[in-house]
Amino acid sequence: MTTILIFIGFCSVVCSQKLPNDSIKSYVDFLSSKTFLSPKEYVLKSFEEKDIIVLCERLHPEFKQYEMIVEIIKDKRFTGNVYTEVGVFNVGQQINEFLLKENLSTIEIKEHLLSIFRNLDMFSLWPNYNYYYLIESIYQINQQRQLNEKIRLIPLDLMFSWDSIKCNEQYIMFLDMMEPQNNLPPVIDRNTIMAQQFIRKYDQEKYNAPNKKKALVIMNTYHAYTRTPKYLIHPTEPITYSAAEYIYKTFPNSTKGILINGITNSWELVANGKWDASFKYTGNKKLGFDLKDTPFGKTKFDMYNFGGNAYETVNFEYIFDGLVFYEPIENFECVVGIPGIFDDKTFVIEFYRRTSIEEKITIEESMSSEDTREYIEDWNVKKVDKISSLEKFNALIHRWMTR
Repeated sequence: MTTILIFIGFCSVVCSQKLPNDSIKSYVDFLSSKTFLSPKEYVLKSFEEKDIIVLCERLHPEFKQYEMIVEIIKDKRFTGNVYTEVGVFNVGQQINEFLLKENLSTIEIKEHLLSIFRNLDMFSLWPNYNYYYLIESIYQINQQRQLNEKIRLIPLDLMFSWDSIKCNEQYIMFLDMMEPQNNLPPVIDRNTIMAQQFIRKYDQEKYNAPNKKKALVIMNTYHAYTRTPKYLIHPTEPITYSAAEYIYKTFPNSTKGILINGITNSWELVANGKWDASFKYTGNKKLGFDLKDTPFGKTKFDMYNFGGNAYETVNFEYIFDGLVFYEPIENFECVVGIPGIFDDKTFVIEFYRRTSIEEKITIEESMSSEDTREYIEDWNVKKVDKISSLEKFNALIHRWMTR
């Protein structure tokens, strides 16, 4: 009798370990029920159906997602161009003059990249290495392609030049027109402008090269929401669009929005960790699939709430068309720093000038600021870190995986 009871107890433990928690069972059953395409193959297959794919990226500094993106555009089946939220629109000419050059030396490549980064953004410096990696990778890919096949990278953010900014008041006025701090509507609708700049450049590229009708658009969080729910506060007020929704409404039959698995801007796990737990339970396989009529698609949307819209009333399949899972959160890498960007002493002085304008202090105060000196030291080299709060996230994931 003792032996039988021990055996029954052992079997109960084993069986309970093999069965998922009821809260994630539908997700696990779905992931276990079929064979999925890899993220790369899923996106490339999506390009067979649609001309414009909008990827909703993770947190801006996360690097691993860009390994996936480079895998996609490196494939000969990708015949289009890349469009990004990152980068002011007017630096596009400099980027593409570089990307179309041939046989540059390693030193020349680095010089071009550093020159681009000094003018890339409306902030003193964009320190996220993944964009450096993206531009450099496209240059190397283009070395293996004919001129009419070469990939262009078109940044879509607002026109901006640090050469035209002379004082803090001027800079603050620009930022306040874009993102007012007084609850008034923006004078500059950044989402609309990014979308309009995409539409103009996309049409232009197709006109100049008919084989360039494919577009990979990389946007962050709400800029990449393919569809947004109605505005609840005043339903009669004109609808506010994300950049991706503006693109979708312009090209409704040609646009597909795909979410990359990640962490929300409020530093929480999607679906309170149930998605991550389900992927981990099934082996963290890299894959992609359409969201419609899946447990993932039916999940209540809980990412960043943009503009007071009724996000709590819709599911993920309303916002996005597809999902790719590429690496679990413990493998995410936040990579910050542009190697050698501050080796140029002229740019160091310019960086002091920019930070003095941003912080409304004198250049002398900026040069004596310990924080500014730390930025110069830290951002002059590439540093790799895991995401913070990983222990908290893993504990939450583990909770859903146990019965």
